[in-house]
Amino acid sequence: MPRYRQLGREVQVVNDFYNPTTDIQSDLHAGRSPLIGAPRAGLNERTGIARWPRPELLSPHESPRGARNGLEAVPEPPYESDGALGELPSLLARSASGLEFIYKTLDLVAARYRLRDLVVVITRPDKPQIFRLGRTPLGAEGPLPPHLAAALKGQEGLYADPPIVGPVAAACVTSLVELALRLDLLVHDASHDSLTGLLNRRSYELLLSQAVSRARRYGWPFALVLLDLDNFKVVNDHYGHAAGDTALQAVGAELRASLRSGDVAARLGGDEFALLVVGVDNGAALSPLLGRLKKALERSVPQTNVSFSVGVACFPSDTDDPNALTGLADARLYAAKAAMECR
Repeated sequence: MPRYRQLGREVQVVNDFYNPTTDIQSDLHAGRSPLIGAPRAGLNERTGIARWPRPELLSPHESPRGARNGLEAVPEPPYESDGALGELPSLLARSASGLEFIYKTLDLVAARYRLRDLVVVITRPDKPQIFRLGRTPLGAEGPLPPHLAAALKGQEGLYADPPIVGPVAAACVTSLVELALRLDLLVHDASHDSLTGLLNRRSYELLLSQAVSRARRYGWPFALVLLDLDNFKVVNDHYGHAAGDTALQAVGAELRASLRSGDVAARLGGDEFALLVVGVDNGAALSPLLGRLKKALERSVPQTNVSFSVGVACFPSDTDDPNALTGLADARLYAAKAAMECR
C-alpha cells in the first residue's frame, strides 16, 4: 500500500480515497494519481477536511493536468486560504448527483477566485463533456476570450476567465469533476438494464413502493402494467439473438419515448416489462400507448408474429394492497397469454 509524507504527517492512499490513520513512516513524496491523474492530497486529522497538496510537493518537472489557463506560470493563492476548495470532497459526498456537484463546484470556484466565467472539460471516448458556469452553452453569447475558446477543442482541463486559477487547484477540481461523472455512471449502471436502457427489477420494486406511498398520502392513482412478449423464442431460434436484442431494444426505445415524466418503465428480465403509469385508474386509458408499442415491435422484427400480452391492475380502484396489485396484474397477464395461445 503506497504511503506519502505530507505536511509532517503520514497519508495512506487507497484508490484515491484518503486515510490518515496509518502510523507507518515513509520518505516518499506526494505523487500523481494512477486512476485520475490529480496530485494526491491528504486529510486533516482533526477535521477530516481534504486539503490540496502544496505546489512544492510536486517535482520541478511535473505539470499537473487540468490547468488550461493559457499561462506558463499562474500564481497559486496562499495554501491555507484555500479552505473553500478543501470542502469539495465533502460536497461531493453530500450531493444528490454528480451533475449537481459539478455546477455547485463551478459556483464555488468562481466565487473563490472572483471569476467572470469558468469552464471544465472532461474527455470521453465519444466526445468531450463540457460544463460551464451558469449552464450557458459555449459560444452562445458571441466570441469567447482566447483562454475560454480553447475549451472548444475538447482538451481536458479547467478554463477560467480571468486565467488566475493555479495548476494544482485546477487539477484537483478537474479530477473531482471526473470522479463525480464516474459515480453518476456507476449509479446509472446499477439501476438500469444495459440492453434496453430501462430501469431494472430492483429499481422497479423501489419505485413501486414509492408510488404506493404517494397514492396513499395524496390520493394519486396509478396503473401497474405487466408486458410479456409472445413468440419471442421464435425470433431467437430462427433469426438469432441479435434480432431478439433488436426487438427488446425497440420496446425499450418506444417506452422511453411514449411515457410521461413521472411514469416508470422497467425490464424485469428476459422479455418481461413493467410500467407504472401515474394518474390512470382504468386500463382503457392505456390503449394509445399499447397501440404505439405494438407498431414499434412490428417495425423492429418484421415478417414475424411477435406480439405481447398485457396484464393491468390499478391502485387503488382494483386493490390498495401492493402485493395483491402485483398478483392481480400477473394473473391478468397470464390469462391474456392463455387466450393468445388458444387462437
